[in-house]
Amino acid sequence: MFSSMYTTWTHDIIDEGALLEEPLERTSDIPLAPAMSYLLLVAWLILCAIGLAVAVGAKSPLAGAMVVAIPTFVGMVIKPTFALCIAMLVLPTGAGVAWQQSFSLDRAAGLALAASFFLNVLLTRPGLRIRHQALWVAAALSLWIGVTALVQPYLGQELRRAFTQFQLVLLILIVYWILETNSEATFRWALRSYVVGMVGSVVVALRSGQAIRAMQETRDVRYAATLGHAIDANMLSALIAVAFLSAIYLFARDRSLLWRAVYLVALVFLPIMMLRTGSRGGLVALAFTLLSPLLFVRQVLRRPALAALLLAVVVLASLSVGLLVREQALAGSVAERLTNVGRAKQALAFRAEALDRAVHAALVWPLGTGYISWFERTGSPIWPHNDLFFALGVYGIPAAVLFAVFVILLMLTVKRTPLTVEKLYARAVLTFLLVMGLNIKQVSAKYYWVFLAFVLAAERLGWNHVEPQGEMAEEMADDQDS
Repeated sequence: MFSSMYTTWTHDIIDEGALLEEPLERTSDIPLAPAMSYLLLVAWLILCAIGLAVAVGAKSPLAGAMVVAIPTFVGMVIKPTFALCIAMLVLPTGAGVAWQQSFSLDRAAGLALAASFFLNVLLTRPGLRIRHQALWVAAALSLWIGVTALVQPYLGQELRRAFTQFQLVLLILIVYWILETNSEATFRWALRSYVVGMVGSVVVALRSGQAIRAMQETRDVRYAATLGHAIDANMLSALIAVAFLSAIYLFARDRSLLWRAVYLVALVFLPIMMLRTGSRGGLVALAFTLLSPLLFVRQVLRRPALAALLLAVVVLASLSVGLLVREQALAGSVAERLTNVGRAKQALAFRAEALDRAVHAALVWPLGTGYISWFERTGSPIWPHNDLFFALGVYGIPAAVLFAVFVILLMLTVKRTPLTVEKLYARAVLTFLLVMGLNIKQVSAKYYWVFLAFVLAAERLGWNHVEPQGEMAEEMADDQDS
């Protein structure tokens, strides 16, 4: 009798699950036959080779760039998955590769990605259900920034900044849509593209001498750009650190020996470049992220293989950095920046003053000072180097509340992800971005929103790799500690 009751109850559960299960969402790409997809890929590779030959052999960089750019743009419009990979490939360059500082390679890839999104929405009409509430809060934050711009003195400039923030929120939605409606291969290929792009752009910058020129543009003579003019050294360190974390994830999940060799090169090479940026905040954030698994002892004990991998990565990174210091040493200004305690205290005091002015500004202007008029109204020479205080001072108390809710929802998403490599990756990326956000302003940075989309998308992939039901109860119990 008990066996019959159990069987009936099991069938009822299965039937109920079948009724509640939603149909699979359409993929983001325009449906093409596999043979056609491979044919297009081969044609694109041939055209890229021709463009490279024209640029190098015929010494006509502009013509070669056009030969590569046109088919690449067409391919990105046809296949959003390809568009995402190309966008991730050029993301490490920032806005450095540009034409007269008005149209950059990074922005061109973003435009192609957006065009691909709108075209495919019109053609395939994918029924994407946004199941992460964090995206709705991000949209509300963007809307509030637009509303508060209307009451600021420099209306035109404030509206342009609000439109930029809207573009960033749209970007996270597009990346999320592509990752959610495609297989795990898209997730991995996008991260592969980013790691290769990060290592490749740094190598090109070093070989071409661009890195040296960028160093000369900075006050401390430190690495502050991959290609093009110097950007923020802290931002460059964040780009490198996220690539480093992505390489760890891919090394653990990928089974290809060739790709693992690529990841190993990244794991050795990227910490060296991280140190050369001279970013104290970046190094502290990365160190905290790598050591944070020690806060979850039970999970570490249940995954000894992953714990061993993490330990090996930390040792490898330490050895590579130690070898750099021993063989080549660091630039005197960078070494002093990293070791001078008094200088670090001065920097903290200088930034703390901006945070204090953000709190005072929120009391005087509850709707925010505005992005442009922040300096005029507060007298501070810098924006608050903290995401929460930046939102509080510049965009007001409602923006700070929305940002705090956004972060909490992201943390809850990681918490409910099953204990897999995807969970560890999502938690590592989120931890780094949050800790880094205590030191610099990231809410207006493209990489910040792109990788938050990866954090959200990792939940679905984590459930795909969940272990058999016999161990799920223990996994859920362990997850309560996370």
